[in-house]
Parts: sequence; structure tokens; C-alpha cells
Amino acid sequence: MVRSVKWRKILLVLVAVLAVAGIGGVVTAVLAYHEVTKIDRTEPLVVLDEYLDAVLVRKDQVGAELYECSGESNLAALAALRTQLDERERSFGVEVLITWGAMSQAGRISPIVATTELTVVALQGGSEQSRSSQAWRFRLVDQDGWRVCAAERTAVATPLPSAA
Repeated sequence: MVRSVKWRKILLVLVAVLAVAGIGGVVTAVLAYHEVTKIDRTEPLVVLDEYLDAVLVRKDQVGAELYECSGESNLAALAALRTQLDERERSFGVEVLITWGAMSQAGRISPIVATTELTVVALQGGSEQSRSSQAWRFRLVDQDGWRVCAAERTAVATPLPSAA
């Protein structure tokens, strides 16, 4: 009978150790997953690139909101562009592709202004029907990481001052 109690204690300790190890493994996995999937808002131009991808390419409003300012913002012009392009796709039976070129930023302290040129290409049956370019200016603010707060189309690409 004494041997039976001894083995029960050993088995109980072994089960407890395995349970703690399992819980520790799950916690470690969840923390590692969180770190890998965390949104990086440390670089303003990376944030702008992700924002443009969400709004103009993926058409993902929820994804776009992850990169938008909290509170007041002026992003209606970019939303209007997306709506206009969607209407053209439906009306003319084309596929509209949007890309952007190199981005420039003025300053490193919040708020900053970034510029890029959007290229809009309409494809029908795999062949290019039209192509246009538009210069855009964006204002980004550091709100616990960079966020896009304003977007406006400019007449021509605006050169940014050099950091000389």
C-alpha cells in the first residue's frame, strides 16, 4: 500500500509538470504569434504604402482603418478616387490596376508630408486601354505609430525640400 501511494505522488507530480509545461508552451506560442503579426507603424512611408495597398488594391476598409488617424482626418479625396475607379470598372467592363512610384517625405517629426505618383491603368481583355498618372500628397501624424490623416491630389508632383 505504501508503494501505491508513492507511485500516485510521482504520477501526480509528473502530470502537474506536464500541465505547467503545456500552459507555458501555449503562452509562448501566443506571444510569438502576436509579435510576428503586430502592425509595424514605425516608418511613415511603410505605413503609407500599406494604407494605399488596403484602400486602392485590396479595397479593404477595415485594413485601411488600421493605418488611419484616430479622430479627425481628411481622406475623402482618396475614397472618392476609389469609388470613381470602381464605377469605371462596372460601366466600361475594364479592370483597373493602381500602382504608385517612389515616395518622398518632408521631415521626420510629426506631422510629415509624403508624396507619390499614382498610376491608373485600365485593362480590357488583357490589353491596356488607358493609362494616367496623378500626383498625391499625404499628411501623416505620429499617434502611437504613424497614421495617415489626409490625402489630396495635387496638380503636379510637389518637390519636397531636401534635408541639407
